[in-house]
Amino acid sequence: LENIINKFDTQSIQILWQTGDKDYDKYKKYNNDAIKIVPFINDMAAAYALSDLVVCRSGALTLSELTTCGKPCILIPFAAAAGNHQLKNAQTLYQAGASILIEEKDLNSNKLYKKINYLINNKNILNKMSAASKALSNPNATKKITDHIIQAISNV
Repeated sequence: LENIINKFDTQSIQILWQTGDKDYDKYKKYNNDAIKIVPFINDMAAAYALSDLVVCRSGALTLSELTTCGKPCILIPFAAAAGNHQLKNAQTLYQAGASILIEEKDLNSNKLYKKINYLINNKNILNKMSAASKALSNPNATKKITDHIIQAISNV
C-alpha cells in the first residue's frame, strides 16, 4: 500500500482512509494535507457526501449506504466472508454498472491505483456509475419488510 500512498501524495486529490483501530498505528505516518488517515469515521453521511469515489469491502450494510447515497465505488470483497457473500453482494453492483470489482486474489497496489486514477479523472463515468448505484437503492426496505410482517400477523 505504500506505493499507492506515495503516488496519490503528489496528485491533486484528497483521500480519507479509515484503517480500523488495529491498523491505524501502522498507517498514521502517511497523514498529510492530501491524505487523512483515521481509525474510524464517526460521521459516515458527511464522508459519503464529500466523496466522489469510495473504495471499500462489500458487506450488505455498506452497499446499502453506497446505493442510498448513489456513490460509485471500487469494491474489494472480503474473501473469507461466510459463503463468499461479499463477492455475491459486489457482483450485484458490478453487473449494474455501479462499481468496479477487484477480488482480493487479484488485488495489487498498481491495479488499484490505475482503477482509482482512471475513474477519478473521468467524471462522465463516475456520473454513470453514480446513477446506476442510485437506481439500486431501496431506502425504504426496512419499512416495507416491517409493514409486510405486521400485515401478515394481522391476517392470522
